[in-house]
This record gives sequence, C-alpha cells and structure tokens, in this order.
Amino acid sequence: MSYQLQFTSVAAPEADLDVFPFLNKLRQDAGGQPPSAMLKRFHDALAGLFPDAPWSEGHYAGDVGHLTLVRRRKEVVPHVLYIAAELGLTVVDNQSGEVHRPPTYQVVLEGAADGVALGEAAQKLAALMRKPVTEMIALLSGGRRTVVKKGVPLFQARQYASVLRDRGACRASLAIEPGPAPLSEPPKPLPPPAMVAAAPMSPKLALDPVPAATTMPPMSRPFESEPPVEAADANESLYLVADGLRLTIFATVLYMIAAYFIGSMDGWPTSAMAVGVTLLAMVAVYRLAKGVGSNIIMRVLAVLLMLIPLVNIIVLVLMIVRGRKTLAQHDVELGLLGASHHDTCRLAGSDMVFLASTKLAWLAAFGLLGCVTLGRAAVERQVTAMLGTHPQPCALVGIWTSSRIGPNGLIVLREDGKYMVAPVQGAEARIRPQYGEWSVKERVVTWIDGEHSPALVDATRMNFRVDGKSFSVTERNGTTTQFRRVRGTAKGRCAVN
Repeated sequence: MSYQLQFTSVAAPEADLDVFPFLNKLRQDAGGQPPSAMLKRFHDALAGLFPDAPWSEGHYAGDVGHLTLVRRRKEVVPHVLYIAAELGLTVVDNQSGEVHRPPTYQVVLEGAADGVALGEAAQKLAALMRKPVTEMIALLSGGRRTVVKKGVPLFQARQYASVLRDRGACRASLAIEPGPAPLSEPPKPLPPPAMVAAAPMSPKLALDPVPAATTMPPMSRPFESEPPVEAADANESLYLVADGLRLTIFATVLYMIAAYFIGSMDGWPTSAMAVGVTLLAMVAVYRLAKGVGSNIIMRVLAVLLMLIPLVNIIVLVLMIVRGRKTLAQHDVELGLLGASHHDTCRLAGSDMVFLASTKLAWLAAFGLLGCVTLGRAAVERQVTAMLGTHPQPCALVGIWTSSRIGPNGLIVLREDGKYMVAPVQGAEARIRPQYGEWSVKERVVTWIDGEHSPALVDATRMNFRVDGKSFSVTERNGTTTQFRRVRGTAKGRCAVN
C-alpha cells in the first residue's frame, strides 16, 4: 500500500543509474538543513490540494526530499509529477525506478508591448537589464525574436516573462526545449470523505502560505525504514481482502502440493490431508468473499464449491483475481502474495508479527508435511508386506501389459520363477514369443533371458504401487517401463479367488 517517491530541486545526472546515488549524497550532505524554497513551494502546493495528507511521512532537507504515500496514490502521484514539473523538480519512483525529469523552457523576447512606443519600452528594458538604451532599441527593433533565458522550469520561465511584461513593457513568450514533454494538468482531486463540505480548492499551483496543520513535516527517521502502523489507516474490509487473498493463495499452493503427493500415500494421512487442505480453502474463500462484499449466499456457495474437484481450483483462481483487483482499486501495492505484510498490518490497524493468514498457512503446511511423511511411510510398509521375502512374490505373479512390449503382447510372470512374453490373439506376426526367469530381491527385479547362451541377465529397480495393479521398473538406459495387471493366476500358491 505504501508508495515512495523521491525528488530534488537541483539538476540530476543525465544517466538514470546515477540518480539514486546522487540523491543519497544530497541527503547525507543536507543533514538538518531547512528545505529549499522550491521544496517548500512543492510541499505547500501539494498540501493545499490534499489537506487530508494521504502520506505517512515526508522528509524535506536542503535540495532533496521524499514522500511515502499510503492512500489515494492514483490521485496524488499525477499531481506530484505535475507540480514537480512546473517547479523544476526531478522525481524518482522508488517502485519502478523511473526518473521523471522536468521539461525546460526558453524565454523569448518578441518586441515592445502592444500600445507602448519603442523608445519607452527600450528605456524600461534598459533599466531592468542595466544595458544601454541604444542596445535595447536594436534588440526590440525589426520584429526580432531573441532568447533572453533558457533551460529554466515553467515556474521560473513564467516569472521571467511576467517581469519583462510588467517592468520592461515588452512582449515575451515561452518555448519548450527538446527533452521531456510537458504534462497535462491532472483533474481536480476529490475531497476526502471527512471534508465533503469543505470549500473547493483550486488545482492550480498554490503559492500562498498553508494553514498550520500542513506545515513542513519534521525530520523523520531514516528513509529506508517503514512508516509506523497507525490506527487511522485501518480498514476492516480491505484487511479481510488482503489477509483473505494471502490465505487463498496459500491454500491454492498447498492444494496443488497435496494433489501431487496424494497418489503416493495410503492410510488415514491421505484422508486427513484432503480434509485439511479443503478446510483451509473454505476458510480462505469465505474471508476473501466477505472482504470483497459478497453476500452470505455467495459466500456459502463459494465454500461448498471447494468440495468439487477441479471446480474448486477454478473458484480459488477467480477469487484471487477478484481480491487483487479490489486491492488495486484502492491503491494497495500488490506483490506475489497480494498486499505486503506491512500494508496488511496497516489495514488491520495494528502491528502484528504474524498475520492470521500466515499462522493458518504455516499450520496447514506443517500438517501437510506430517501427513505426507506418515502416508508415504504407510505405503512403504504395505508394499514391503505385499512383496515379502519370497523371490517370486504373489503381488507380481500374474499376467501384465508392458509399455515396452506395447498393446500387442502380454508378459506372464509365473510363481515358479518363469516368465513368458506372448502375443495377443491376432498379433502373432508382430510379437515374438520370449521366455526366461525372473526374481525379486530388495525391490530389484532380475530378468534372465533364456533364449541366449550364455543367458543375458538384466536387473532393474522396481517401484510398486500399493493397489497392486501396476508397477514400474527403471531400465539401465534410464527409461521407465510401466506394467499393468490384466489378471492374477487361478491356481497354485498365488491363486486369486
């Protein structure tokens, strides 16, 4: 939510990369100096437009200053840039790093003022510029246009032109120089809610002294530190949006992590994890929906939709988009998690070490970690029990399809340690029958090809699914072969009823 701007009333380096070190040097050199006349004018003009002071701090010293906006950023920033451009201040946006340089002007002398004789105008101009009258007559004669001042900001250029008209009885105009273009005057700012009945204020540059309530702020703490959280900045609805948005993002991430691990888990931790992430998502969307102003029916509907797979992900994403849009409309700066921790605390009106969303997210994350650990351990125990110690475990005895053989063949693993590759009916020409021996030890499947002499031996690492319907082996070349059970054996040690 906070938005920081820096500015200086002296010419900044031409290279943007040199501006930040230049401002830091000015700030160090300024110390406790009073602000320059241009910075005072800048402050008075801005305070006159925004008497509610939508900034938390301002530090003006010497030729440099900064401002931390906490409200009405979209209204204040255009006026900051417009006033700074008129006064010749360079403004630096700390968020984007953009340097806003003021346009410069030339003051052009065009001749004697209308209705004023050449000699009279020459005499007044000579007294003003302390030059011989004959030289001024030559300057004003023949319709000549002479640049008498250049490289000045609009405010100073207008002053020069005004003096030439009022005291020199001359016509003068302003000409923009190559470089930054002049800015359009922004619309008049809306009055704050507490000041609707106040007298209207002109958006023009204010040069008169401002009331005591808007006098120059004192020297503040170091520029790098965050402004303190004040209860006046609290906004319960926006706090619910900001904190609910963070929680919704956390819930979405944890839900995706849970979906990734749930297939490799078994037992009660699987159900506990599913219930946990669903409850977290329900709490998140309810808080966020309440913050953005949804009625109770829509809030309950959003909660119930968290029970429907895939639909819950769509709802979570839509709620995140709506939450970010709401915060952006209220000039809250957005990051990866929405509003920053400091800005969320500001909206809450209190400085908290851990936000409510952060506490819930950490609790859910540790719970998810525990469920994954316990669930995968349960799978390991069950797989170990299913494979046992027999070299031909019943969990693998049966008829299987293989991704290496393809859909035209089957592999039969017999309980006596023999295996056979056979084609399915109608594919005899595409699959060559093979046979050999197989055995398992410590999750490694050993294949002995019986067609060659000496026999070819291949050992592959196995990953067995706890449902007993599939397993995979990692080949020597790094590829994975998937096996899916077609059926078990009908008789013998591993008979399936």
